[in-house]
Amino acid sequence: MPNTENITDSLLFDRRYFDGERRAVEWLMTAYHAYARLKTFREMRAECKDYAYGRQYNKSIVVNGRQMTKEAYLTEKGIPALQTNILGKIKRVVQGQFRLNDTAPVCSAPDPNEKQAAEVWSVLLKQNMKLNRRDELDARTFEEFLISGLPVCKVSWGYKRGKLDVWTDYVNPSFVFFPDSLDFFLDDIRFCGMLHTYDFQDILEKFSHSDKDDERLKEIYTYSRDKDYLSSEFARDKRTFNIEDTDFFLPSEYGKCRVIELWTRERRRAWYCDDPMSPEPYFMPYDQLQAIKDINAQRLELNVKRWPDGTPMLDDSGQPMHFIDPETYSEQNLIKYERRIEGFWYFRYLSPDGHVLEEGESPYWNGSESFHPFVFKPYPYIDGEFHPFISEVKPSQDYFNYYMIALDFYIKNAAKGVLLIDEESLTDQMDINDIADQYVRSNGVILYTSKKGGRQPDTKQAGSIPGGFDYIIQLSRTLMEDVSGVQAALQGKQAGQSGVLYQSQVSQASSSILDLIRTYNSFLNEVAYKVVKVMKHFYRGQKMISIAGEPVPVNLETMHDVDLDVSISEDMDSPVYRALSNQLLMDMAYKGQIPMRVALESGSFPNSAKIIAALDKYEAQAQQIQQQQATMAQNPQIV
Repeated sequence: MPNTENITDSLLFDRRYFDGERRAVEWLMTAYHAYARLKTFREMRAECKDYAYGRQYNKSIVVNGRQMTKEAYLTEKGIPALQTNILGKIKRVVQGQFRLNDTAPVCSAPDPNEKQAAEVWSVLLKQNMKLNRRDELDARTFEEFLISGLPVCKVSWGYKRGKLDVWTDYVNPSFVFFPDSLDFFLDDIRFCGMLHTYDFQDILEKFSHSDKDDERLKEIYTYSRDKDYLSSEFARDKRTFNIEDTDFFLPSEYGKCRVIELWTRERRRAWYCDDPMSPEPYFMPYDQLQAIKDINAQRLELNVKRWPDGTPMLDDSGQPMHFIDPETYSEQNLIKYERRIEGFWYFRYLSPDGHVLEEGESPYWNGSESFHPFVFKPYPYIDGEFHPFISEVKPSQDYFNYYMIALDFYIKNAAKGVLLIDEESLTDQMDINDIADQYVRSNGVILYTSKKGGRQPDTKQAGSIPGGFDYIIQLSRTLMEDVSGVQAALQGKQAGQSGVLYQSQVSQASSSILDLIRTYNSFLNEVAYKVVKVMKHFYRGQKMISIAGEPVPVNLETMHDVDLDVSISEDMDSPVYRALSNQLLMDMAYKGQIPMRVALESGSFPNSAKIIAALDKYEAQAQQIQQQQATMAQNPQIV
């Protein structure tokens, strides 16, 4: 294991920038070995991706000691590599079922007194999701979940697209690494990270803080210069070419720079504090013991009775008098502390030769909890294994393709059959290869001679396609639906029957993929919870939020200590909820409980802005007419 003695005994973990000297080779090799152990996963992901997108003959096989793809083998045998990508359609059906789920993460507070604050954080979370275009991001990450079984997102605080905010980014699982784990949630891992491919200009922008840093970084990344970037600007980006074989140390494209982002779980001595004035226990730095004692001393002073001039009241024995018995007061109000080891996350950005480009303690804290920015959801991860949805359907797709090739073979032979030629009928004017070429043509002409007594060429044809072949193909299609769980009703088939029966079949078919949807929703819930934690840590001061369509300023300084839970629930912006809300508002307007304008402004009606504008114009004209009538009533002589 890496030598982390300097980390264990340290008390201060300020952010340290690049100095050209610090190296962490042992941690670099630890990350490399973890990345190498995931090679089997990356190969499985690449194969599942080929199957999902109709490249089902890309898999390599060994024939008589030669390695080739299935497509090359079939071509060599003169067999067309036919395929019908039923698996791709099944994948799209499952994606469509996910899209139909009108759910969204919302914040809730266990304390009823903090309900309003939880609603504010729910609105902030929804605004952040719109900023990150989460609708499309979540859908594409769900596709990744079906293909690889490992969706990964990175939640970070930074400046992007002109805004300083919380950002949620999709991370390609072919670039991540983490150690082996037996925990479904990967909560027990000691380190994790990902590979970055940067231009040298990006390296300077992120890690250089002086002219000396520029020169030192050029020495480290000697294979990359601005001229190299320009020469490769018009070349094909090879980062997506054989992505499963991505090298840990070198980027796939010439002129690029590799940076390894590594997050490690570190430890340090600290004081574990159980404070009656705090809702949760917390850690204090090891060198802050005197500060804890000072706080306790100040609290003890508050229990002493004092005269108006501030001097303590004394009893008959000359001892200070107290409001509450000192032992009871100490038990209920003083901080209890003990020396423990505190765990926290530490980040490093490393070059391929181990130079530390930047390092520091994790900037992400939720109370006393330190966390890294990644969210992983391996599926199902039983004994550390990945078994994505696509991998379970691959054999059924292979069987279907096999039967389609066999059917094509029978049809061709039934149409043309086998050509029989008597050797005595061959003529010197036409070679046997030319005869074979003419035979497969629709207007082919074959020359033969009977001078030697040879018989004319004859054809032996198959009478028909073998019986039951269509049943076999249909059976393979049915088996694929059974294995995947995506039944015919879920695909929109079997229409024209009873609506109740059809809905029942759809409901039963949906239950077969319920585990996939629920597992991915739990991933989205974890992402949302981490977004809320980052927002609580970094959001400060006044912020505008939209409540009932109106911008309202809120003071976030008073809401950071709110204990929040995040859960997936029905989206209030879904069509069903909007229709119910609109119906309720219109009923209240018809009954005279609210004005029609309030109903239009509070609901989600089509062209409501035009209706409100026309209503404003009508009310202004009506008011003008009323004023004119009132003026004429007061002055009858005015005509």
